[in-house]
Amino acid sequence: MTSFSVAAAGLRSVLTAGLRSLAGGRSIPPSVIWVPAVFVGGVLLLPLVYLVIRTFDSGGEVWDLLFRQRVAAILGRTVLLVATVTGASIILALPLAWLTTRTDLPFRRAWVVLSALPLVIPSYVAGFIVVAALGPRGMLQGALEGPFGIDRLPDIHGFAGALLTLTFLSFPYVVLTVRAAMLRIDPAMEESSRGLGRGSWATFFFVTLPLLRPGIAAGGLLVALYTLSDFGAVSLLRYETFTWAIFVQYESALDRTLGAGLSLSLVVLALAIVGLEVFSRGRARYYSSSSSASRPPSMVRLGRWRWPAVAFCSTVVAVSLAAPMSVLGYWVVRGVSAGEPFNLVWEAVGNSVYIAALAATAAVAAALPVAALSVRYPGVLSGLLERLSYIGFALPGIAIALALVFFGARYAPL
Repeated sequence: MTSFSVAAAGLRSVLTAGLRSLAGGRSIPPSVIWVPAVFVGGVLLLPLVYLVIRTFDSGGEVWDLLFRQRVAAILGRTVLLVATVTGASIILALPLAWLTTRTDLPFRRAWVVLSALPLVIPSYVAGFIVVAALGPRGMLQGALEGPFGIDRLPDIHGFAGALLTLTFLSFPYVVLTVRAAMLRIDPAMEESSRGLGRGSWATFFFVTLPLLRPGIAAGGLLVALYTLSDFGAVSLLRYETFTWAIFVQYESALDRTLGAGLSLSLVVLALAIVGLEVFSRGRARYYSSSSSASRPPSMVRLGRWRWPAVAFCSTVVAVSLAAPMSVLGYWVVRGVSAGEPFNLVWEAVGNSVYIAALAATAAVAAALPVAALSVRYPGVLSGLLERLSYIGFALPGIAIALALVFFGARYAPL
């Protein structure tokens, strides 16, 4: 019993020292936080472990396939789409976030809500809408054919269509993170800049924008990973990326090894994007006074730019939200007018709401311990778990589903 007590005490001291080291030398996180966080991290590792097992079980054959010229071309197309969609989303979101946070823009609250609503549109629905509206024989061509004699528009399929669709679907990620960062900035910093003679634009570029780097990086990371994992829009718009190639391999090939290898390459690319986000923050520290929570910032008066700003917000909302809803409404009315029955499958609607509620609850429950560990106890462990949480966002759903089936069949059979 004495030997057991000594061994237990030694193991406890080793575990305590290890936790303190992983916590960056700070206080040890309570077990109610780090145990669930580590469990969530282990679950998130399952798809990655599955991909590694499937890839390395094949020997050297999969590596020969992965290093072919066609795979390199798919990689280049994927990186190009991710970079351009992320850049375009940031360019679109920054003025929206600033206008709805720091100016006297009319109907600011309405613009905040409307600019976030494109997130509810599935990418495959958006891809179908773009093809139906802007395709060579789409709705726009039909409207232009009579008065202008245009019988065919340029093909929207490919890179241009994918860029347009994914940008207007994902820019709300940047709007939300940048607005949150902007609301935490101490307004005294901006007021001091204006008091020293700098105008509103100079204050934004030299004071506000540097303080927004974490928010911009976080939003850009979400957009990049969303674009990396998208299948619906790129498949309908015929722009071949990793997700499309992975889906084709899983669906058409009897041997799913190459699909696993492509998915593993996608994970490596996602890790590179996460690393780039960490590098973009650098070692800089960002401070905001607690007064920002109690005193609202002074609003910038737009003056003669008031209605051009409204026009800008209206255009973004019209393209990203009103136009897709109008196209869907047009097809519904056209179908009903032609005698097609409009049968709304209420069982499917109920299932969608039920699954969405369950998924949202599970996601919040899984995110809480990881977020608490990352914010309250920053260190090696929290940093690893936080970065790991982004990997699932980048993986295609089919790879995650196959990983769960693989581990369920092998280690938890019914």
